[in-house]
Amino acid sequence: MCRFHGGWGFGNSTGNAYPLNKSFAITSDSSSQKDIDCPKRFNLTPSMKTLLKRNVAAFTAGFRSNPKYMQHQSRVSSSSLADGDQSSGLAQSGGSQISKSQDVVNCVVGKFQDLNLDENTQQQGKRNEDLDQKDEMLLSLLDQIKDLEKQVKERKDWAHQKAMQAARKLSHDLTELKMLRMEKEDIQRMKKGKPAIEDATMKKLSEMETSLRTASANVDRSNMFVKTLQEENAEMKAELEASKLSASESAKKCAEAAKREKKCLKKLGVWDKQKKKLQEEIAAEKQKISDLQNQLAQSGVAIKDAEVNWRQEQKARQQASALVDEERRFKEATEANNKRKLEELRSKAEIDFQRHKDDLQRLEQDLSRLRASTELQNQSANVVTGSNAEQHPHGDIARMLHELANSEENPVKDDSRECIMCMKHEVSVVFLPCAHQVLCSNCNDNFGKKGRVAKCPCCRAPIERRIRVFGATS
Repeated sequence: MCRFHGGWGFGNSTGNAYPLNKSFAITSDSSSQKDIDCPKRFNLTPSMKTLLKRNVAAFTAGFRSNPKYMQHQSRVSSSSLADGDQSSGLAQSGGSQISKSQDVVNCVVGKFQDLNLDENTQQQGKRNEDLDQKDEMLLSLLDQIKDLEKQVKERKDWAHQKAMQAARKLSHDLTELKMLRMEKEDIQRMKKGKPAIEDATMKKLSEMETSLRTASANVDRSNMFVKTLQEENAEMKAELEASKLSASESAKKCAEAAKREKKCLKKLGVWDKQKKKLQEEIAAEKQKISDLQNQLAQSGVAIKDAEVNWRQEQKARQQASALVDEERRFKEATEANNKRKLEELRSKAEIDFQRHKDDLQRLEQDLSRLRASTELQNQSANVVTGSNAEQHPHGDIARMLHELANSEENPVKDDSRECIMCMKHEVSVVFLPCAHQVLCSNCNDNFGKKGRVAKCPCCRAPIERRIRVFGATS
């Protein structure tokens, strides 16, 4: 009987603890239902769902570690049913448990009201979808915890029902046992007073003994059943504690993941700023590159134009140098031709002068001979003849002498040696580096004195130096 009372005390504790657990299970089921319904109603993101479930898990752990709840369990587990007033005690404990359950519900509602689901909503809305797998894992763990809690609740209900049935049966058997004991005592008193006992009374006594044996056997079976229920309840409690530990670990991991996510979001913000700065720098560099490309294209065009101008200048310079060379060759040829002609004229003049001189000597000889021959002739006739003959030779000789003198005084001029400006004097200044000799000394003094760069009038090349030359041909 003591053994049975010990088992019943456990059953009583579980039975009394059941409504509180039942209320908590109801609140947890309602909270989980809210946890499932709220996202469907408000279209929350997976990160918001994870935050809600983490808050629910944290509240559950805090509620289970509440000292009032533990004191209530210890107080209820210490109570036991020692007599037949179990039904009234159960009713009173049920009323107290209802009030406690109401307090627990109010506490749960207050805790849920204190939950700030809107904090960091913007930050949670900005989270990436990298934690979806972790959220799914946490959701699966929470679903497993809910399933285990449901199984524990169902088994507790079943054990509570069985314990209540065994308690009712035990109370009924105890009342019958008391009645049988009272009847046995009456019979024993009657035996003392009456030595003879009727057969009907003996039969009834034997039936009562058999019923007592069956009742004791039933009590033993109920004790065994309660013991098995206690073992199953202990296993379920161990499983529940393991699930709580896994849930707390998952909550810690989720908190760490949230911290890492915040850090990643901060880093992402910094990286976004750096990315914007780099994009601006890249845009500026691209603009610089485009400007440099435009400048390069312009410089390329300018280089091409300069090359074209340089080629044209080179071509013009080559043409000018060719013209200068041609003019130099023509000038040299002309000078050589003029010198040759001058020498020819000089030699011809000398030859003519010598010939005229010979002719003059010959004529003088002829004249002296004629004078000697005509003196012997008749003076009258010969005077007229002699005067005519004297006039003609003297006229020819005078004309020839005059031409010879003119040829000596005025030799043939070389037109290529005349100054190209005054066309009077002979050239006497050489220009460097083109080496042209086209001006006389008088024109050279007035040429290029107006502040401009002096250029050769023949090839238009800049004059760097002027050299005055002297000589017969200068």
